[in-house]
Amino acid sequence: ALRSMPVVDPHIPTLCLVGSPNVGKSSLVRILSTGKPEVCSYPFTTRGILMGHIVSNHERFQVTDTPGLLTRHDDDRNNIERLTLAVLSYMPIAVLYVHDLSEDCGTKVADQYITYKHIKERFGDRLWIDVVSKCDLLDRATPSRFDDAADDGVDDELRRYREFGPEDAIRVSVQSQIGTRELKQRVHHLLTSQRARIKADGGDNEEAVGEVR
Repeated sequence: ALRSMPVVDPHIPTLCLVGSPNVGKSSLVRILSTGKPEVCSYPFTTRGILMGHIVSNHERFQVTDTPGLLTRHDDDRNNIERLTLAVLSYMPIAVLYVHDLSEDCGTKVADQYITYKHIKERFGDRLWIDVVSKCDLLDRATPSRFDDAADDGVDDELRRYREFGPEDAIRVSVQSQIGTRELKQRVHHLLTSQRARIKADGGDNEEAVGEVR
């Protein structure tokens, strides 16, 4: 799957945006980097791995926009989704996981939560930032978030996720420019830490990438 990717330098810290389809990953790539992915209001707008670059404090970093992940078993994923899993599995990346609690993306919060928990458990060793996107839409109630009947039997962890997202998540609105400055600062800190991890890992990263190639 990685043979079809743009060239990624394994020695340069790379931020990988992950999440369900249409949660706002491509919009965040546009404000964080030189990448200009297509931004549309339908799932799987991102059909491959798109690359951009960040230059911050005279340091250069890479950003990848990955296809969205649906809530299903990994064996049932299509080839587009498998590209995302390939990047997470084999590339030395840090993760920016994007959540849309407004459900404007078309995926229910409960389904986003299931996918997030699966990916976090599988790739939790990565350096990680959680972002709640489209936060300007959160005041507009959606039936699945505010229907009391739908909350019957929902555990406290999911209930907290519905209201706040993961712990320490940054709330961002690209449209209203809410939280974008904090996001850029957190991303720079994350990628600086990723650079130190790459240097510490040394030849292990080269060997892993070489095996994929």
